[in-house]
Amino acid sequence: MNKKGFTLIELLCVIALLALITTLASTSIINLSKKSKENLYCAKISLIKTAAEDYALKLEKELNASTNLYEGYKSLTIKVSDLVSSGKLTADKDDIVLNPLDNTSMNNLEIIIYLANNHINSYIATDNIC
Repeated sequence: MNKKGFTLIELLCVIALLALITTLASTSIINLSKKSKENLYCAKISLIKTAAEDYALKLEKELNASTNLYEGYKSLTIKVSDLVSSGKLTADKDDIVLNPLDNTSMNNLEIIIYLANNHINSYIATDNIC
């Protein structure tokens, strides 16, 4: 007898292998997507800090007169929405800066700008992703 075809065991082995390969591939894609979002978040935080330091140049008199201190330096606290309204930062949509990690608004994120050794710096509290 010469029957051609695959046995049930052979078919089940192929299906199991395909399921394993699919699982591994989807896990890798999910991890790659998460890492990509984290990199985009860090880039956005860096952009916000740069915009805040540029914005602080307009507030130099207020910064010098400030009684608020951050790590012993005169400081002011601003929000991302201040940067958008001043034109220093472009919103993603409808005057809202979106967090790439979860698509929530970053407009209320506080930025501390401070004057250290005659140099304007900024600090943003993040989740230690960057």
